[in-house]
Amino acid sequence: MNVSDDIDSAVPHHVPVHLVRNVDLWAELTAQGEKAYAWAATLHQSTPPIFWVPRLGFLPGTWIPRRAEDMRRILQDPETFSSAGLTPYPMLLGESWRLTPLEVDPPAHAKYRALLNPLFTPKKVDALEQDMRDLASNLINQVAEKGRCDFNEAFAKPFPTLIFLKLMGWPLEEQPLFQHWTQTLIKSFDPQVVTDNAREITGWIRARIAECRANPGDDFTSYLLASEIDGRPLTDDEMLGINFLIFIGGLDTVTSSMGLFVHHLARNPQQQAALRADPAMIPGAVEEMLRSYSVVNMRRTVTRDVQIGEATMKTGDIVLISTELANLDPEVFNQPEKVDFLRKPGYPPHMAFSYGVHHCVGTHLARRELRIALELWLRYLPPFRIASGSVPRFNAYGVFSMEELELEWDVPTRGRPEHE
Repeated sequence: MNVSDDIDSAVPHHVPVHLVRNVDLWAELTAQGEKAYAWAATLHQSTPPIFWVPRLGFLPGTWIPRRAEDMRRILQDPETFSSAGLTPYPMLLGESWRLTPLEVDPPAHAKYRALLNPLFTPKKVDALEQDMRDLASNLINQVAEKGRCDFNEAFAKPFPTLIFLKLMGWPLEEQPLFQHWTQTLIKSFDPQVVTDNAREITGWIRARIAECRANPGDDFTSYLLASEIDGRPLTDDEMLGINFLIFIGGLDTVTSSMGLFVHHLARNPQQQAALRADPAMIPGAVEEMLRSYSVVNMRRTVTRDVQIGEATMKTGDIVLISTELANLDPEVFNQPEKVDFLRKPGYPPHMAFSYGVHHCVGTHLARRELRIALELWLRYLPPFRIASGSVPRFNAYGVFSMEELELEWDVPTRGRPEHE
């Protein structure tokens, strides 16, 4: 990346020119396609430890630290780097609710986080395992003898969506609607499309809250309605914010990770064969691909002037925490651009699920979904590859993902999967 001769006028005066990279990082990563992560890895050699970009999709300019150490420092200092008010959805709707507890700083954050913890305990995830296996087997069964599929539509989208609806106790027949909303809300770089879908989603959630208030049931929304914060019931805005956050976090991140994992295996038949030969490697492979193909970016607002390296961050500046850059940091990982299923876990661990107080509450569920999906996909289908005549398409707007992923395989000779 080179600094333009005509630096964007949006760059603040306190940002020195040599720290500016006049590029939309998400647009550039999207343009790189299948080489996006390889290109991201080169930023560790071609950019300062912290640099500034004047734009990020339809979002304003931001500081971008590329070193994992700096990102951990930022994520562990919520007093200086606040999470409040940084998701665009309430703003686009002209409303003031927030995604709780994502946009809540300590100490209040812990009170809301405690409400979510029971939903994602290992015991709760264990109770869903048979449902996960049955759903995955059913989806694989529908494509096994076809020899080809659109992986996202056939598996990566419906699988976590159905699991999410079961977890929440929401109607399974809403699966197509939820899949549509997830893609249009998170993947679009058109503000009007995002606004329209945010309005539809909030309308659905508000209707669900009203229904559960009138007729409480055994579902997550009813549980929240019966919960208290500081001895009082949750407000309507708090109810909306928590449900909206779980909607986003529970759906698209697993779908996106799954597509990137399967894309990697389709492009690397030797590693695919290794997992088939030794399924015990799958949990380690999941961790390594979470590191290699991280999908989440987070933003923080600077609340007081602070110096990190050469970067003088002023009150009101925005900082982007890019988990893919953290997990490709050569100061932390040896040959980080290499996907090594035998890589030994080290310290610090990868940051695919963030770090600090906002570490993802759904890690147990996400890991289980990814492990089961790979296990059954490899068990019941023969070696798969990128379908002839197709070109996988990568998208870096919002949650990173493979938007186009057509696979093909030789017609299977083994029996089709049954319920496990």
